[in-house]
Amino acid sequence: MRQDRKKLQTLSHRPTSMLLRRIGATLLDYLLFAAFIRSAMDIEKMFMTRHVLLTQLCVIALVLCYYVLLEGLTGSTVGKWVMRIRVVDQDGKAPGLVKAFIRSVLRVIDSNPLLLAGLPAALAIVVTERRQRIGDMAAGTYVIMVRDMPKDRLNRGRDAMALTFAAAPILLAMIFPMVVRISPPAEGERSKEMNYSDEKIHISHNGKFKITTSPDWLFDPNLDNQAEISISNRFSNKYLAVFSEPKKRFKRGSTLEQYQKYAEQSFTAGLARSPIYKPRPLFINGYPAYQFAVEQEVNGRKVAYIVTTIETKLYYHWITVWTDAAKYKDYQQELHSVIGTFDNFTT
Repeated sequence: MRQDRKKLQTLSHRPTSMLLRRIGATLLDYLLFAAFIRSAMDIEKMFMTRHVLLTQLCVIALVLCYYVLLEGLTGSTVGKWVMRIRVVDQDGKAPGLVKAFIRSVLRVIDSNPLLLAGLPAALAIVVTERRQRIGDMAAGTYVIMVRDMPKDRLNRGRDAMALTFAAAPILLAMIFPMVVRISPPAEGERSKEMNYSDEKIHISHNGKFKITTSPDWLFDPNLDNQAEISISNRFSNKYLAVFSEPKKRFKRGSTLEQYQKYAEQSFTAGLARSPIYKPRPLFINGYPAYQFAVEQEVNGRKVAYIVTTIETKLYYHWITVWTDAAKYKDYQQELHSVIGTFDNFTT
């Protein structure tokens, strides 16, 4: 053991290539995580559209386990394995789960690509005697090249098996959405198929309801910062804003019809001579609603509006969709379809 420690001491002054190898290993691992996170987003769209936070926590937990398990048990990750470097303790062995956890948690500080792009880790490796980043100094670990490891500490078969099992969940998560896309639906389910890749779900600020559009609609806070949902497709000049008001703000006995009249007051002049259609009752996903469409001139330009008021158990909702009047007939079906996707999670 003393010989191993002595050997680690003689390796403290490593060449610049060690820094480049560590950077290369980090980038490879981050590219793997990027592919995994992209697939996790697809999985979230398919199954967990209401549990975004849970999906994010699962991603963080899996990434943390990736480092802790692999580095703790083998001293390596996929990136380090490719770059031929290992994490060891002062005896030249794999550091164990506790040390691996400490150095992994501190990645948030010294190796976070969103925090100074990992510069603290790079500086620490350059200036410290044993080329340790902050996480290494806290955990008492070192990173050395495989060729410098004590021969009795190498177990390539064990390392390969550990890498395979640890990387398998990430690889499966990356492949799963592609398999779902490729696999055709059963014949009896074709009519129920939803092509999630062609849809984008916009969730209200209060997390209680949603609107579904094609992916080219984006969050647009410049429309109205009071809206619960504020989205647009500015390339095609299509806009949508949703406002929600708790029923408890209104007098007891208030009705949707009264709320509809309130909405009509904003378009009174236009309704009198509108070439589109007058207020009419309908249902949106089972909720009673009223809707009208009106054309008005705004700053010298004719604009077509579709205004929909909806009543749920605890709220009145006001959806306004608008576009250039000249394009209304082209976009009419899409705009009505988007309004029809309104759904309330809890009420």
